[in-house]
Amino acid sequence: MLAFMVFAAPCLAHPLPDVAVRAHFEQNGDWMMQVEIDPRSFQPDPNVAPYLTNADLGVTPAEQQEKLKAQAREYVKKVVEVVLDPVVEVKPDLAWEFTAAENAPLKLPEDPVMLTGTWRTKLPAGSTGYSIKALPTGTLSVLYHNTALGKKVERYQILFPGETSYVLDLKTFTPRTKAPPPITADSVQAANALDGADPMCALCGTGSDGGYFLPVVISVAVLVGLVAWLRKKRTA
Repeated sequence: MLAFMVFAAPCLAHPLPDVAVRAHFEQNGDWMMQVEIDPRSFQPDPNVAPYLTNADLGVTPAEQQEKLKAQAREYVKKVVEVVLDPVVEVKPDLAWEFTAAENAPLKLPEDPVMLTGTWRTKLPAGSTGYSIKALPTGTLSVLYHNTALGKKVERYQILFPGETSYVLDLKTFTPRTKAPPPITADSVQAANALDGADPMCALCGTGSDGGYFLPVVISVAVLVGLVAWLRKKRTA
């Protein structure tokens, strides 16, 4: 039973939240930036923290709601930095509101609540490129999405603390650099071969493709055996 609980525990945790940064650009220089934050991000362990639902929000005092918005305002300063080329200091003045994911309206009681900050402005004259930095002080990944002239830019990125996004050219609205090749099973095996990595799992003695299979089988077998023993003891 203990083994079963150990291996099943990760399945019960919520997905780790990330911070989404979305930018919308128009030909006339209009620029809208949105940052989406899951309130779980403010907790010591966001992975196990419960979602704030629409039902919860309905009974949350206005004072506490404003406190959450203030937390988002301070939190984003530690997580992401906006960069314009030529280098210009950018301090987005985000207006925060409660929404569903991807700035959708909250509808159902069980809808997870997000904090979405929106800033509408004009690009400074002479701006030629836009990018963001996931600051080292952050602890979560940052999602980098762009929309230009009403169409989503196909390439997006997941940035970890300390990483910088590609630069979006503000004249062509295309990335200035090519995307890295996609990661495939063949490329991973080739990298392991070059690094001299042992493809065998040190814990369970299986290859990387089945690393969790044997522990799960063992856990289920232990559980079945325990149930059978308990039944036998009850009938004795």
